[in-house]
Amino acid sequence: MKITLLGSLGNINRIVVPRLIADGHDVTVISSSEKRIAAIEALGAHAAVGDMSDVTFLTEQFTGRDVVYLMISGSSPDLFGSAKQLGDIFKNAVMAAKVKKVVNLSSIGAQDDLSGSLYAYHFIEDALSSLSGVDVAFVRPTGFYNNLYGNLASVKADHAIYSNVPADISRKYVDPEDIAHVVYDVISQTPVGKTVRYVVSDTFDGQQLVDALSNALGFDVKLIEITDEQYADALRNNGVPESIVVPFVKSSQLQKQPAEMYADLAHQPVHEGHVKLADFALKFAAAYHAGDDAPKAHTIVNK
Repeated sequence: MKITLLGSLGNINRIVVPRLIADGHDVTVISSSEKRIAAIEALGAHAAVGDMSDVTFLTEQFTGRDVVYLMISGSSPDLFGSAKQLGDIFKNAVMAAKVKKVVNLSSIGAQDDLSGSLYAYHFIEDALSSLSGVDVAFVRPTGFYNNLYGNLASVKADHAIYSNVPADISRKYVDPEDIAHVVYDVISQTPVGKTVRYVVSDTFDGQQLVDALSNALGFDVKLIEITDEQYADALRNNGVPESIVVPFVKSSQLQKQPAEMYADLAHQPVHEGHVKLADFALKFAAAYHAGDDAPKAHTIVNK
């Protein structure tokens, strides 16, 4: 098959692209940076450098492709407005290129207007769902393990994680490796119609998280609960625009209600991944001791 993927060689594509090429597919990877051309071509894929907000460029790259893989990249102070605009761009490019199979990396919460920042993904899903005669597979990961690397600074400074979600609230997390497995599957064989598949690696509460990190790091890590207001102030202090602070806080408030947050998983297929909390804790410890910055997740929103 001829396949085009957005996302350069990020956390998902760096796993998916080599597998697709090994299967004999003709793969094009879209990147915004010419610096990634060599790495993309070294894998045996074609590199296409351009702006994913350019519908003409996307149409050119999608034309003649059997499957295209779409995802959000980057951020904007107008969280919902930019997502709606991008959804329209994706829809128009797919229509113009006459693509019949689409895989979209979405998110848990995309269907729920109570999910705050996560609801940005709804606008992408809504636009793609309106396509007639196009099979669209929506892959919805739960919270990214990678977002937990944002706690490296406070663990180094205070041996603590600060959270406005209580320690006894269980949350579902996912590793990019497990997401990549599902993305590869639905690109290789896209289900008929408009479908949703969730991806979960492990479920644990805040106390289990700090216990696992303590074991991996060799010292005690504590979880310190903060208020929603303190969380909002921390976001502002880290340069998060005011227009995004409110939906971020709203998203965290839904995480305090796991029965509501994860209700839709009972009605859709769920892929249970193999990268568990203990595995992630070892990666966190390695990043801590190496002094690494936080590895990036695909998402533009906090989970």
